Amino acid sequence: MSNFEFISGGRELLDLVQPLWEKLNKHHEMNSKYFSDKYRNLKFEDRKNKFISDKNLKVKIDLIRDKEKDLYIGYCISSIDKDLIGEIDSLFVEMEYRNCGLGDKLMNRALEWLNINDAKMIIIGVAEGNENVLEFYKRYGFYKRRTILEQIN
Repeated sequence: MSNFEFISGGRELLDLVQPLWEKLNKHHEMNSKYFSDKYRNLKFEDRKNKFISDKNLKVKIDLIRDKEKDLYIGYCISSIDKDLIGEIDSLFVEMEYRNCGLGDKLMNRALEWLNINDAKMIIIGVAEGNENVLEFYKRYGFYKRRTILEQIN
């Protein structure tokens, strides 16, 4: 772990997230059976605006940098809305760095921040086609509460 640096901040870090977010979005596009076109058409600027435009939204970003390669290799975006609903909005670790405990570190940092900021409820949305992450989230006490279906147009 000494080869990795964790950087925490807010909205000012969003642009550093972009290349990693685009990889996650591509993953969703490739793995979604029904909504790949939505991911194909989703742009980072649109996603970024969700965090920029809502001034009542508290935002925390954690980035992981490989110090040796001077490369960002993972991130987590967490938020809390005005009703104190916390959300793990987005979490990604580069494939070659998985199974090193970095996703666990990101989750723990996010959950700590959400709890310190008195989130009443914490949610995570899992994209269709990415169900393999459900076991990871179960380790933190997250379970499927309901399934929302969306009509394909």
